[in-house]
Amino acid sequence: MICILLAGIFVILSSGITQIMGQGDENNDNDTASTNDNSVQVNNTIILNPSEINGTYRWVNSSGGINPTLDITKGNVYQIKINNPTDEEHELIIETGKNSKVGGSEHIEPGKNTEFEFKAKNTGELNYYCEYHPETMRGIIKVAEPTL
Repeated sequence: MICILLAGIFVILSSGITQIMGQGDENNDNDTASTNDNSVQVNNTIILNPSEINGTYRWVNSSGGINPTLDITKGNVYQIKINNPTDEEHELIIETGKNSKVGGSEHIEPGKNTEFEFKAKNTGELNYYCEYHPETMRGIIKVAEPTL
C-alpha cells in the first residue's frame, strides 16, 4: 500500500516538474521547433559556436553541422547560445534579405560565452553571419508559420 502511494506521489511530482519546465503544457508549442541538423532543440534553444576549421572560421552547431540552415517558427521565442572557444572575436548578426538587422548577439570576446533571445515576426528567410567573418561564417534561417 505504501509503495503504491509513493508511486502515485512520484507520478504527480513528475507531472508537475514537467509542466514547470515547459513541456507537456497544452498551450506550449515548443515542440514545433526543428532543424535539419539539430541546431534547434525541442526547448527552442539554438546552439551556434564559432570554430576554426582548416584555418577558416565557421558557425558549428551541437551536432557538428557547419553553417547550418535553421528552421524556426514565427512567433516562438528562441534562446541563442554561443560559446567562443577561438582566439578571435565574433558577433552574430541576424538580418532580412534586405540587409536590415532584426537580431543578434553582442560582441563575443575570445573564450567568452553569450546568449540572447530571438523571435521572428514574419515568415520567410533570414540570414545570419559573423560581423567579423561574414564570408565564411554565414547561414540561413527559414521561418515558417506555426502549425496547429
